Amino acid sequence: MANHANSNFEPRKAEVQHMMRRLEDFARGLGLDEAAMRKIAVQVAADMPMRTEEERLVEARGRMVAAAM
Repeated sequence: MANHANSNFEPRKAEVQHMMRRLEDFARGLGLDEAAMRKIAVQVAADMPMRTEEERLVEARGRMVAAAM
């Protein structure tokens, strides 16, 4: 897995896949491809391991909006 500059936490594959399923339509609406969505999901999961799923999804959506600009 990638080296995350801001975290020593490596997210579980299942967590990232679940997050990606929840974000798929949102990312598609922004015009982001799967690779960009995965990169954001992995980084958010690594940066926010103690946060709730909903908090991580909010953060991921914000990063996706920024990436789409």
